[in-house]
Amino acid sequence: MDERRGLPHWLLEGVLIIASVALGFAVAQLGEYRADHTLAARALTSLQAEVEHNLAVLEPLVPIHGAWVEALANVDTSDGAGSGLDVFFATRPAMPPEAKSPFPFLRRSAWDAALSGGALRLIDYDVASALSEIYRMQETAEDNVDRLAEGPLSSTDTFDPAERVASVRLLWLTLADIQSAEAVLLDLYRQHLPTIRGAAEP
Repeated sequence: MDERRGLPHWLLEGVLIIASVALGFAVAQLGEYRADHTLAARALTSLQAEVEHNLAVLEPLVPIHGAWVEALANVDTSDGAGSGLDVFFATRPAMPPEAKSPFPFLRRSAWDAALSGGALRLIDYDVASALSEIYRMQETAEDNVDRLAEGPLSSTDTFDPAERVASVRLLWLTLADIQSAEAVLLDLYRQHLPTIRGAAEP
């Protein structure tokens, strides 16, 4: 120990070391906070755009699918020689010109990115909960469409005129499930979008 340096000198040096470590930690924390804030803001902006896109895609189709369900429920399947598939498409209402398919293609890439990238933990709990509710119902709606494609629409009975009555009944039930889930999803989009937009504002 250097005898020329007294206790005050060593105390001061110790304080300076502690202060420099604390300052470095604070700077690192501030940098991390800013990075997290930027990531959360980018995620919210992307999620808002995705939900707005899905709303615009789904909104015109819900009443069309409702009319389709009603037409299938009331069609006379005892008359005619066509198959269940023929009846299914004969009762389909006209689709809007911008519709690329009778059923919506809903995006979820922003949601998947927020989950895998850890951005969701940086978002306000109520907003994250609202988004989770939306995407769970969106998955249900998409599963129902898959069930239609993999079930009645791929069944040989649906192409057989002799099975027309049973096929139309199954098509109606499956389409009703699709329309019901879509209606709930549409309500969730409308209900939660104001919250998502508010959180995404700078």
